[in-house]
Amino acid sequence: MIKPFVVGLVAVMTACAAAAESGDTGALSQRLADALGESPDALRAAPVPGLYEGTFGTVVVYFSADGKYMLRGELLDLESRTNLTEQRMATLRQQQLEGMDRGSVISFLAPEEKHRIEVFTDIDCGYCRKLHNEINDYLQRGISVDYLAYPRAGIGSDSYRKAVNVWCSSDRQEALTRAKAGKSVKAASCEDPVSTHMALGERLGVNGTPALFLEDGSKIGGYVPADRLEQMLDERFP
Repeated sequence: MIKPFVVGLVAVMTACAAAAESGDTGALSQRLADALGESPDALRAAPVPGLYEGTFGTVVVYFSADGKYMLRGELLDLESRTNLTEQRMATLRQQQLEGMDRGSVISFLAPEEKHRIEVFTDIDCGYCRKLHNEINDYLQRGISVDYLAYPRAGIGSDSYRKAVNVWCSSDRQEALTRAKAGKSVKAASCEDPVSTHMALGERLGVNGTPALFLEDGSKIGGYVPADRLEQMLDERFP
């Protein structure tokens, strides 16, 4: 009974390898679906010969051409000193952010915009409050800020209800500023985007707030003072 199984498995792996080598990833994708229970969202040849890059949301992993081995880690180009995995993940995050409803964010726009960042924020997060307390510093340095809600305590929590109240206010900017100052915001209800923002944050790998995303999809975890952020952005996006 074992021999026919082994022969069949070898045949499948050989076919997958041959298909992958020819540029046809269909057989490899099916092999991965059988092994993992799901197919990658996208599958393509990796920069390293013999490896294929698979993406699941914004997660990047690598597979052998026969679908037998999976590698999860960072792929570095030593010649260019480039983290190819992070570069690819940044592109995927950028695509996710570009696909969201722009009307669902609370925007604070710089009078002379040089850069724009997306910030996942929690009303009750200390460093989120610190960042917003200095919002004019960011704006004066040409950094516009788009806020998305990410109450870390989860759906139904007090922080979640505060976020809903803010996003359902007639003046979201004023409501967010009041909430960040520890002041009460009138209870409100609407078809709010808070849970949608949370789901997006999870797909993007947000695990703390504030979580900053730059215009190329790069992620910065945590508060960064306005002067240092301006320097970082000017160097990266001259």
